[in-house]
Amino acid sequence: MIFLVIIFNKEFIMAYITSIRKNTFLFLITIGIINTILAFIVFIYIQKKQNELLYYSKLDIAKTEFKETNKKINTEINHYKLVLNTIKENKDLKRFFDGEKNIIKYLREDLSDFVKANGNIFQLRFINKDGNEIIRIDKVNGITKIVEKLQNKAKRYYFKKTMNLKEGEFYISNFDLNIEHGKIEIPFKPTIRISTPIYRNNSFEGIIIINFLANDLIASIKDKESFDVYFMDNENNFLLHPDENKSWSTQRGTNHKVKNEIPNIYKLIKNENTKVSDKKLLYYINSIDITDNKFYIIYSIKKQLYDAYMEEATRNIILFFVVIFLFSIPFVFIGAYFQAIRMEILDRLINNIPFPICLKDKNGVFLLVNESLTKLYGCTSKKQLIGKKSYEFTHRNLPYTSKEKDNDVLKKQKIKFLDTITLKNNKKLYYDTRIIKISFFGLFNKTYILGIAIDITAMKTLNEQLQKKVDEELEKRLEAERILAQKAKLAEMGNMIDNIIHQWKQPLSIIKVTSQALEMNLEMKNLSEEQREYYIKTIIENVDFMSDTANDFRSFLSPDKIKSEFTIKDCTNKILKILFLRFRKQKVEVINNVEEDIKIYGYKSELCQVLLNIFNNALDEFNGKNNIEDSSITISTYKKEASIVIEIEDTAGGIKEEYINKIFEDRFTTKDKEGTGIGLTISKRIIQESFNGSIKVENKNKGACFIIKLPQEDNTLEN
Repeated sequence: MIFLVIIFNKEFIMAYITSIRKNTFLFLITIGIINTILAFIVFIYIQKKQNELLYYSKLDIAKTEFKETNKKINTEINHYKLVLNTIKENKDLKRFFDGEKNIIKYLREDLSDFVKANGNIFQLRFINKDGNEIIRIDKVNGITKIVEKLQNKAKRYYFKKTMNLKEGEFYISNFDLNIEHGKIEIPFKPTIRISTPIYRNNSFEGIIIINFLANDLIASIKDKESFDVYFMDNENNFLLHPDENKSWSTQRGTNHKVKNEIPNIYKLIKNENTKVSDKKLLYYINSIDITDNKFYIIYSIKKQLYDAYMEEATRNIILFFVVIFLFSIPFVFIGAYFQAIRMEILDRLINNIPFPICLKDKNGVFLLVNESLTKLYGCTSKKQLIGKKSYEFTHRNLPYTSKEKDNDVLKKQKIKFLDTITLKNNKKLYYDTRIIKISFFGLFNKTYILGIAIDITAMKTLNEQLQKKVDEELEKRLEAERILAQKAKLAEMGNMIDNIIHQWKQPLSIIKVTSQALEMNLEMKNLSEEQREYYIKTIIENVDFMSDTANDFRSFLSPDKIKSEFTIKDCTNKILKILFLRFRKQKVEVINNVEEDIKIYGYKSELCQVLLNIFNNALDEFNGKNNIEDSSITISTYKKEASIVIEIEDTAGGIKEEYINKIFEDRFTTKDKEGTGIGLTISKRIIQESFNGSIKVENKNKGACFIIKLPQEDNTLEN
């Protein structure tokens, strides 16, 4: 112990040894002060850890208690829901609604029996659809009575909220105190009201409402061995507090705010059951969302439990240090005779620490350095540093050379920061540097600055290499994805070129025949002006058709990544024109239900690629299936909520159930060797990344239906 607390240079130690010889008592006081400072630092640290240990040892218990509390509240509420349902099924109540005379007397007796049978119910009322109390049963001091003086409750919040409920639903009020004649009832009656509407032939006829005393429920919730229990309302005021004078602060109009007692309450609410900035780590919180407004239950470790635990921990820590201190006293005297050995051990201990350490006075003068710091400063001996001001080395940007940081630590007690040092060979070293202020009062009345710099170069280099590797792998993956996207587009290009060739055959044939006819008539000089114009018009129309087809193809191939506003109708028309001959050849009817005015702001060629891929897949499914009647593909668009929806539905028989969840996976195909398995993968990526939308497929009617949803706010041009 004594070897660890002496942190001064050799000259300083020699002065101490002389002091020991002159005055052993003074030396013991000195050692006691140094040990006390170290013991205090360690004591604070251990005490903090003990506090954390206590907190987390109770955390699981708190979670279990919260679950039990929730269960108790639900059980209690469900009991009274059952009571209300039973009352609603009462035969006399039904006879009352049937208009039977004199039945009100028997109904009163029935409801009175319900109140008598349920100990905690202190009020039960039947209120008609106009808000008039028809029956009111009160229980005061255990005596049940039928109240004759009835009132209209149409404007009361519980009536309004209950009348808006559906059949079978319940309204559950907040925890509050019962109020009679405009005043809080004394003694306090913590109350919960549960009500349900009554319907006859879908017509609202009134409500049944129960007021039940929550004392037993609260008592069972508050009865915790380890915790004090608080209830907090949604306005962050106390409903219940271990100190009864602070309970019900909202209704009583007292000024007992939760935030005054638990300053970090808002962080506790935000991070339920997690560690937050709670100095003593004493609070646990859980929300209960059963009543009209959500409320919170807060557990606090009981003060007597906390104090007893910390008192025992403190005793053990103090006892430990007393034993260590007493054990170290003989070594003080032994050390006086073996000073040289002690000095060697101290010197080796400090020098063997692998990171730079120094002790300076408040003026920045080095009092103690180790070999690691000496080498870092480029010195061959510690004597070259001891006695010199650290600020003389600022030009080299070395640790502990900043006067500003020393002034900062003298104000703040301790600071930490990252030091970056560039060596002569331009190699960089990184240090996690901590500077601590150490003050000695009484005997020395001096202030020192202790510095420790931990070399984190290897860790930082490793992190940088790891980040570089991650970036490289990410770039490789992005490149692979770009290649996949291009491959998918090339595959679609192949299909398009095939369709274009088929479409060009007919106009080329017409142009050829027309040209031959024109040439023959010219040779025979048998060509009228009307025939000449007809032949030329025929050739021009077919050339224009071929030009339009080529333009559509070029639009699809456009590589420009420029967003523009376009209609889905325009996109689908181009695709249907390209695939026209294939549809006709395979005898597939296209039903185009695309709305004219639905516009999208985005990458037109990418959406066309997605739709073209889906159309081609559908046509591939029709290929070879001659037994399908009414072969058709229907494309529809509509707006739903905040989305633009595109549906493409075919009658090709659908997708096998074992495939439907894999259809968008990379390389998955149902086309054997003919398919690449990347078309729908790329389509999904385009919809998600370029349009921030979603795409899914489901079997519907006679085939598959692809559903694309595009958020309107992300894919429409703002005016």
